[in-house]
Amino acid sequence: MHANTRAATSSNSHTVPAGMSKDDAIRRTSRILRQLYHREQQWFESRTPEQMQLLTQQGQLSLSEQLHYGELAFVLLHLKPCAIIDFAGDRSQLNSYIAAAINPTLRDLNAVGAANAGVSRNCDGATTACYPRSFRLVCAQISGQLASPEVSSWTGAFVVYDEEWRESAEWTRTNLLNPSNTLITEDELARGLDYPGSIPKSLDEMRSIVPVSYLGRMKSESGEWMSDRWECLTSFIVLQKELPQTAIHRIRYQAIRMFDIEIQVNMDTSMID
Repeated sequence: MHANTRAATSSNSHTVPAGMSKDDAIRRTSRILRQLYHREQQWFESRTPEQMQLLTQQGQLSLSEQLHYGELAFVLLHLKPCAIIDFAGDRSQLNSYIAAAINPTLRDLNAVGAANAGVSRNCDGATTACYPRSFRLVCAQISGQLASPEVSSWTGAFVVYDEEWRESAEWTRTNLLNPSNTLITEDELARGLDYPGSIPKSLDEMRSIVPVSYLGRMKSESGEWMSDRWECLTSFIVLQKELPQTAIHRIRYQAIRMFDIEIQVNMDTSMID
């Protein structure tokens, strides 16, 4: 059995009126994502210097690479079937982070997801962002001995998926939460995480790697930037031959702007031979 922290509406969650408008649904979702951003910042501020060193892998990673508000937004938009919540440098801190930042956010979001039933549309088969929509997000922990070619162990990491989105629920349960599954390929991971590229499989492909980062900045309700720097929303690698499909992917992901999150793309072509 995997550890499962279901996000259900609680007495201190947002009260969301049934039958709210599309604009109200987007506005309320944006407000909750802002609160997630604040929760993440507050949680990081509560870490000791020693804990911060572990989280950033002795300074090799920036804090912006540890934020997850962008990943959750992409799941809400029906773009990414699953988001992995992980601190590769120190998974022992994950339970605290999930309790402080993710679980309260999912309770609030799921109240909106339940109320969206009256304004949502059928997103089955959608190839572009689909929101508002009905959803029920779940946060679960990978308890099996799962590995991938690039990660020796995913055990202890968390995943967020949508129980009302069939592809999301089936893919996550089959590939990440099934204790009998001990290996997942990078191509299968890319499918579940909606990455447009693949890892190199030859020396020639190694010479055509392009790291890609989607960077974001969130606006407050008054329209002011909530950060003075761009922060990582998601990142992946593609091969040079995959740049055309990456351009299409980038256009789809610009839908995050509906949540007052500006997005820009950073591509590092210096590794291309």
